Amino acid sequence: MIFDSNGSLLPGLLPAVYRGITFHMHDTSSDSGRRVVEYLFPGVDAAAYDDFGRAPGIVSIEGFIVGDSYRTKARALEAAFNRPGPGTLIHPWLGPMTVILEDTAQIHFSDRELRIARISASFKRVQRGLSGSLSGGLNLGGFAGLFAAISTLVSLASMLAGGLDRSVISATRGKAVTRGMRIINAVAGEIAAPSTTGRFVPRLRAMIAAASPVTAGEFDALMVAVAEQFAQAEPTPAVAPAAEAVVTPSPKPQHLMTMALTLSETLTAKAIAAPAQADRALLLSATAHLLAQSAALSPYAHYTSRREALAFRARVVAMADQLSDALDGLAGSPFETNAQELRRATRSFAAAVIADINETIGRLPNVLTFQPERPLDAFALAAHVYGDRPELIEAAYRDIVARNNPRHPSILDNTRIEVLER
Repeated sequence: MIFDSNGSLLPGLLPAVYRGITFHMHDTSSDSGRRVVEYLFPGVDAAAYDDFGRAPGIVSIEGFIVGDSYRTKARALEAAFNRPGPGTLIHPWLGPMTVILEDTAQIHFSDRELRIARISASFKRVQRGLSGSLSGGLNLGGFAGLFAAISTLVSLASMLAGGLDRSVISATRGKAVTRGMRIINAVAGEIAAPSTTGRFVPRLRAMIAAASPVTAGEFDALMVAVAEQFAQAEPTPAVAPAAEAVVTPSPKPQHLMTMALTLSETLTAKAIAAPAQADRALLLSATAHLLAQSAALSPYAHYTSRREALAFRARVVAMADQLSDALDGLAGSPFETNAQELRRATRSFAAAVIADINETIGRLPNVLTFQPERPLDAFALAAHVYGDRPELIEAAYRDIVARNNPRHPSILDNTRIEVLER
């Protein structure tokens, strides 16, 4: 299950999930308010009102199922709509919520839209117990939801690694830790560090090289410490340093996030190719720590455009999908239970990342794309886009040059040219 904008299908679609069935949305609305009853009496001008509490939030969606398997998915979604009781809806903006159908849902097919099924449905949020036995669970949003998902992911990753000390004989565990350290050292040695990260990568490599864990718990503690090294997002100080002071620039959050994700992707590939399940469990727990830390840096990142935020969201969620699929390979192992719990936490983590970044996307500018028929001057393009606001032309010109990196600012090749919408 891939949570992505899926722009290759239709522009503007965002993913959603109902009872485990994935579809894509383009329009949605939600109602909020309170249940108020008005009483009118003969001969009395002023009405009386009774507040019957908060009204259940109605979430209305318009979506699509797109692809060769659209009929199969439509039947699965129809079965999900027919199931009794509350279900889980993962909303691309509002995150996961427990809902029941407000009214019958509609699934539309048309001979003018091949490989597409349209969906219309209205859901009612479950605020408290239903029929005395079902309750609509905790629905955290914003930073709280993201950090709760990160904390759960980190805790379950440590439980997976620590389970090796209890369920695997010492000889097998020792070999797994030794091979895991060899892989971690090799992967750290291949990190491509941006120039703005200073001495971060050498310090990280030295920290890993100096460690010599013996047990799986010690290996996990090392990976927790390695992941924490990426939490170096420091705000710009309010007071400038003295002129003679030696200032070491802090790495940008985006660079740290990119390096953590690169390490996660490499470790996942190594885990899939690992010779034993113990090795795979150790490497996947390390992957979860790094993945969690990359998302923890997201609130500190300064995205310049929606496209940059969408690219990070797509990469984090794709990495979460890879980790979830790799954890399925631990089925039948002595630590299968811990692996499945971590897999479920990874799914919840991906949903929290989507909800958090979708909140950010709404406050970011868009990126305009131009496809000129002949080479174009960057300043002329900036004047064309912002001619009605002359104060923005110079800043737009600098952004066009920095964003597209042409051979010369006066010769923009006739390829896709990106301009930040201000």
